[in-house]
Amino acid sequence: MGEFSPRRIVFEIKDYVPGKNPPRPDVVKLASNENPFGPSPKALEAIIREMRNLHVYPEQKSLLLREALAQKTGLAEENVICGNGSDDIMQIIGSTYINPGDEIIITKNSFSLYELIARIFGGTPVMVDLDNQQVSLDKIGAALTDKTKIIWLTNPHNPTGTFFPKEDLTRFVNALPGHVLLVLDEAYAEFADDPTFPNGVDYVKAGKNVFVLRTFSKFYGLAGLRIGYGLATKELVAPMFKTKMPFNVSRLAQAGALAALEDREFLAATYANNAAGKKYLYAELERLGLAYKKTEANFILINLKKPADPIFLELMRLGVIVRPLTSFGFPEALRVSIGAPEQNEKFIAALASIIT
Repeated sequence: MGEFSPRRIVFEIKDYVPGKNPPRPDVVKLASNENPFGPSPKALEAIIREMRNLHVYPEQKSLLLREALAQKTGLAEENVICGNGSDDIMQIIGSTYINPGDEIIITKNSFSLYELIARIFGGTPVMVDLDNQQVSLDKIGAALTDKTKIIWLTNPHNPTGTFFPKEDLTRFVNALPGHVLLVLDEAYAEFADDPTFPNGVDYVKAGKNVFVLRTFSKFYGLAGLRIGYGLATKELVAPMFKTKMPFNVSRLAQAGALAALEDREFLAATYANNAAGKKYLYAELERLGLAYKKTEANFILINLKKPADPIFLELMRLGVIVRPLTSFGFPEALRVSIGAPEQNEKFIAALASIIT
């Protein structure tokens, strides 16, 4: 009898590489696209109130939060599912819909979990190249076959911050075969300010095979709570309640997210800070002669045209943590989160001292 061992696929999966956390209080972290203001104050208050109920299991289908999200998006409660972060929902999608051998289309240089989910459930990843560091819907369309089951698509794209406008996405969605599910990851959509940026909810309302992913980690400042949600037709969502784990969203996460939805002052400040920070960083990067991608998210990709890892290490020595994009397939690029004004200024000062 042989030794007990993991499934063979486990040996083919690469470890996820997270952004580094600050080793000391004076270090600024601009690596993981977190909210520079911290969590929503209203969420904090709700979490503190809810702590007295920690001995009681959470509502297993996150009913109150789903009702609030339905009202916010103009959908029905049965169109919404909540998870322990949007990556939990990705795994629920995989466990519900991916059969061994199904082809899963993924753009290269994107969030590594898309490929991970495909491999865990025996799907066949079909990797499609970006076009000048931007998602090409034409290339994705050309990769479709009779075996295609799911397309993972992110808008705005992580880590480039680029996007595809509503007109292009609508044309793409309308041309999709009926056997294909488009998973549209909109983790950063709340930061978008281009008037042509599409809202994935529109395709759900139109009954399309589109599954929209959203998160409370970025815009709402609740990354540490792990809370996200998905939006789709009730026919797509209903089977997922059979494969998700019971009680997958904690009481604190449900209470915090519910309160954060209503913290309009905090959300307005977050949006305004991001818009102003983006303009500041654009101007400073241009002053330093550095190429960058204009962004619809809360981060900026900087093309250094030289190896990024040494610059990342030197920035960390100077008290600023950013994300080198070697693990994403861009060894000469950095991704910097847009922080509060003083954080942005510290980053620029440190970067300037290295490259000038």
